[in-house]
Amino acid sequence: MTRPGPRSGTRPSRAALHATAVAATAALVVAGCSGGEEAPEPSPAPTTSASAAPEAVGLPDSPVGEAAGWVVDVLDGEDPPTTDEITERFAGSFLAQVPAEQLTPIFTQLQGDRPWTVVAVTPADATDAAEVTLVGTSGQFMAMQVGLDADGLVETLFFGPGVDPDRPAASTWDELGERVDGLGATSAVLVARVDDGECVPVEGAPGGSEGADEALPLASVAKLYVLGAVALAVEAGGLAWDDELELTDDVRSLPSGTLQDEPSGTTVTVEEAATLMISISDNTATDLLVQTVGREAVEAAQVEMGASDPDRNTPFPTTRDLFRLGWGDADARERWAAAGTDERRDLLAALPDGELDVDVAAITQPVWQDGVDWFATPADVCAAHVWLQETAETAHGAPLRAVLSENPGIEVDQEDWPYLAFKGGSSPGVLTGSWLGEDADGARTVVVVQLASDDVAALANPAELVSLGQSAFALAAEGDDG
Repeated sequence: MTRPGPRSGTRPSRAALHATAVAATAALVVAGCSGGEEAPEPSPAPTTSASAAPEAVGLPDSPVGEAAGWVVDVLDGEDPPTTDEITERFAGSFLAQVPAEQLTPIFTQLQGDRPWTVVAVTPADATDAAEVTLVGTSGQFMAMQVGLDADGLVETLFFGPGVDPDRPAASTWDELGERVDGLGATSAVLVARVDDGECVPVEGAPGGSEGADEALPLASVAKLYVLGAVALAVEAGGLAWDDELELTDDVRSLPSGTLQDEPSGTTVTVEEAATLMISISDNTATDLLVQTVGREAVEAAQVEMGASDPDRNTPFPTTRDLFRLGWGDADARERWAAAGTDERRDLLAALPDGELDVDVAAITQPVWQDGVDWFATPADVCAAHVWLQETAETAHGAPLRAVLSENPGIEVDQEDWPYLAFKGGSSPGVLTGSWLGEDADGARTVVVVQLASDDVAALANPAELVSLGQSAFALAAEGDDG
């Protein structure tokens, strides 16, 4: 499960944006989504103020660009749109969760900081989903996510805290630590050099509020263990990277990803499913791979990959399992939180097969506090990355380097870091990122950032994670003393 979308944290897709925005909007814009209360006063609480007049950029000449332009025009106007205009623009699925009468006061409040200037669009050539960074007359930044459905109607609209796209990278490790602390979340951070297969923390680098040996929720970073289980199955001879796997309703999950939208009977190779799982955090591809190798194989892979306490994720839930436990059945979530390993296995075995009946719009509240997630320490994640790279040097692991680097997640100086592997993820109240960079001499550095909060709004902006990762690699390139 993840919120950051294609490129899992840098380039949002329509499907991933939809899941993100429904969850984040519940906290920042329409808390009534899941409870029926009236919408609170929205509070984007942008994170940075401009030090100089930012340069405006144009919106894409595309359907989502036109839709975003309409929203910006509304924010720059003196009057909110009429109910008829909102109904004409927005998908029924959106309005079922956010009626026009709840949306109108949000537009009205945001008009108070007009005019708004568009200063960044990701991706720049977006067609049906985009994240638009705006700055108001006060100098505060706001992130606006817009996604369209198949009919070109707005199914996603999210306003959250924004980050100055021109904000420089942190100039010292202390400054990077201050940025982590400034997010107001429980955090565990590791910046490590890889020395003879071991992760050695960089002196002076921040450890977050908890440090590198404290287990926090992983969200989709846990998919590294699924990838490891696949590589072990290939090594054992029971699976090949070019084997074809068939999509069925029993593995069809919710976004993020794209495979969930394909018809039953669609086939993908093991390597294609692995690439989808890592590069765009495709949940259905993930569960297809777990079904193929077996839940117990993923649990065993944690041991092989150096997890300090694999029992934390035993049994290892699929993404479908977590959706059902977290947001489908409150009683099941409570039983999961109190259960031991055997009871949890029984609980997973009792979950129904077939079509997943959890409404995306219900995925609004953090559930990691009840153990509904996967858990590991930053040191564990570092060990997993190192194991995967070492396995990539074997015949059975040959595709791994390409799979892991398909989406680097951040922009770095390629002269400093010609190779960058990445896996990130998020769910309500959880934001995680992990990277392994390789310099021109083949020396490796790993950066892991795990953030968790019981407040969805605290971690609503994946751009913060991108900024932290980019800063860490910029500092690591300068040397151990930052």
